[in-house]
Amino acid sequence: MRTLVVFYSRKGHTAELAEQIAKELGAETEVIIDKKKRGGLFGWLSAGKESMKDISANIDETKRDPAGYELVVVGTPIWAGRISTPARAYLRRYAGKFPDVAFFISCAGDNKGMFEDMASLAGKAPKATLFVPNKEQKSGRHVAKVNEFVEKLRA
Repeated sequence: MRTLVVFYSRKGHTAELAEQIAKELGAETEVIIDKKKRGGLFGWLSAGKESMKDISANIDETKRDPAGYELVVVGTPIWAGRISTPARAYLRRYAGKFPDVAFFISCAGDNKGMFEDMASLAGKAPKATLFVPNKEQKSGRHVAKVNEFVEKLRA
């Protein structure tokens, strides 16, 4: 199955998960590039503020068209209880153009309602979802979850 793993990562947690998932699936990857610099305290504060206000980031054009794949796996961190603004922008840009989708989230807190938000933005229900708390990822306890997610996607 031709698969694309698309992700935004500010600190690297989501990028690490994306690379693991892509490797297991033999998938291509696409990094969502935010035109706004999000480093440091001010970058973190603006990210949270924009996320709470449901603002989509200004992102670069992507290199790969998701419509050319059978499955698109989208990953994002959570900012201030919402999906990141770059991931929100990507999902809005390609809404209705995804063949099949799956979602994964990495964050320090909760994922309550985030997969439903992502599905609403994408215009498509996910084939599978994966939530990995940062503390599980740092300790390596997330590997079984990633493997289970990948198996669902292969089925």
